[in-house]
Amino acid sequence: MLKIIKPKNMKTVKSIFFACTFIVLFSACSNYQMRVQIPSKEKLVLDYPNYETFMGKLQNRSLTSLDVEVVSKKDEKWVRSFGLDAMATEKIRVEQENHLILANNSNKNIKLRVSIEGMKRKETPVKKVYKSFTLQNKSAKSIPLIIPNVMNPNLSPFSKSGLDLKVGQEILFRVGVKKYILLTVDEKIKNGDLLNVGELLAQRKKELGL
Repeated sequence: MLKIIKPKNMKTVKSIFFACTFIVLFSACSNYQMRVQIPSKEKLVLDYPNYETFMGKLQNRSLTSLDVEVVSKKDEKWVRSFGLDAMATEKIRVEQENHLILANNSNKNIKLRVSIEGMKRKETPVKKVYKSFTLQNKSAKSIPLIIPNVMNPNLSPFSKSGLDLKVGQEILFRVGVKKYILLTVDEKIKNGDLLNVGELLAQRKKELGL
């Protein structure tokens, strides 16, 4: 059963804790923060129907990783996803037709801080072509990436991150304080492709002399 939570205080929500999946719905607010606690094996669904799009900043305050997904409200189809490591902070963009799902698949409760910033969707004069594919980290080390204006996924060891990105979107990596292009989404990428990030990263560093 889904429980709909409508807090009176739109700026901060402390210790939301229910033994079931629940949805949080908000309407009129430009930006705010909330603190939540997600029980083991449960999900938090965040929906902001009055925003054309919003940017969510997620700060994991626990020693357990969290699964982050953006899915369609219409048919619950996957749009994009990544794993949020213990004590990590990442951002993710969510469009009006989608909602954000934070899933705790661990055996421990997870505490996190969520900051929401409402944004207007940028006008696109021509229809963009999107590619749905997956990034895979086969190594034993985390691989942080930067996807400008979308999210900054940190690929956990031996994990996968699903993406749905428009052709022309850049995916970056950082060495020190400098950012470099790992790849640019193009027509060569096919829907359903599985890309080995470790191999791509090693190849790009070799090409750049890093």
